[in-house]
Amino acid sequence: MLSNVTLFLARRYLRAKRSFVSVITVISILGVAVGVLMMIVVSSVMKGFEGEFRKALIGSEPHILLHPQDRKPTTAKAAADVLAQVLPQPDVLAASGYILGFMYAEREGQQSALDVIGLPEDGAKFYMAKLARHRLEGSLELRHGGVVCADYIAGQLNAHPGDKISVYASTNVTSAVQRFRVASDEQDEAKRHAAYKDIKLHAREIILQGYTRSETAGAYGYTTLETAQQIFGLGEQVHGVLVELKQPGEVKELMKRFTASGIIPAGWSASLWTDAGDARLAAMSNERVMMWIVLLIIAVVAAFSVMNTTITVTTQKRREIGVLTALGSRQSQIIGIFVAQAAFVGTLGTLTGLTLSGLVLWLRDDIRMGIAILSGGNADASSGMFLSTIPAQIEPWFILATCLGSITLCLLAALPPAWLAARVDPAVALRD
Repeated sequence: MLSNVTLFLARRYLRAKRSFVSVITVISILGVAVGVLMMIVVSSVMKGFEGEFRKALIGSEPHILLHPQDRKPTTAKAAADVLAQVLPQPDVLAASGYILGFMYAEREGQQSALDVIGLPEDGAKFYMAKLARHRLEGSLELRHGGVVCADYIAGQLNAHPGDKISVYASTNVTSAVQRFRVASDEQDEAKRHAAYKDIKLHAREIILQGYTRSETAGAYGYTTLETAQQIFGLGEQVHGVLVELKQPGEVKELMKRFTASGIIPAGWSASLWTDAGDARLAAMSNERVMMWIVLLIIAVVAAFSVMNTTITVTTQKRREIGVLTALGSRQSQIIGIFVAQAAFVGTLGTLTGLTLSGLVLWLRDDIRMGIAILSGGNADASSGMFLSTIPAQIEPWFILATCLGSITLCLLAALPPAWLAARVDPAVALRD
């Protein structure tokens, strides 16, 4: 335990009036505060970005798609058998058969292409409900002969809710292209023209019911299962079973249980919502780790400023250190004086940085608006846009670790100069 004399001298050196030491002490406190501020704010915002991206994936991607390993259509009975196994599971929110295909769309000479998910009308409600907050125009209630698409698809087609759109299954277009190539190679002109006439694209007219914001709801189109079966010529077949979960974040653990319990039949596999963004989520996590390393360097630089303060104080107080040593002070007491001073600086700087970081996170959107106004940018982000506000996710354990780490670095930074000061020969110090 530090003696009263040690603490008294530490406070006395720290509170020096109108001296160079007091200036560099303030600079040291500010350096520590900035380091803590940057660590907490940057980590919280980056964690918030990662969380919002994860939410966007969960809110736009099917949680689980169960399908045959060869991804070929399967019978309605096979899908019904899987449904009978999946639906009773307590972690499952809803499930239904589905069709997933790629189709081309055309309206008045404007063309586009999209992936479309076909769901049964009664089973689509649970899935479309999670897209409701992303609706821009029209209805999201799926009806036979209708489609819901992303806003950029509707924009490419110059289509609005209620407009008719001609759609072509990608298999139909691919087959037509292949037949055209074969016909082009035909040497007999009569046969070539006959082959050209046999090439037909089977268009189906559907009605645009509504569209969603692609930034937050993804790029999928949605239609009824029956409509999708007619577009892709699948008859009564489906591609598999779509499953929505109560806790999407536990999808990988749930799939392990499904596999172990035999719920997923042999020859079937699963596509998870994490597959669509695993690479980006991993990249964001790695970026956050690299940012921690950069910020840790900033914290180390701030600790060096504390070391600089301690070196300056020990140099200026060299004669007093000699007097204390001559009077019988132990080396540990001398070291304790300057370590206590560093503890004061580190604690005050850490608390200042913690307070400022809370203020910055609380006012982060106001700060964004102020910067946007000063730079001539758009101050009002559109409601519903992905990241229309600056996200932040505060992690108490990280804040605690940052504060303890900051104070520890300050104490460690003060040890070398304090140890050197305690080893001064009192006779030499007094003579100097």
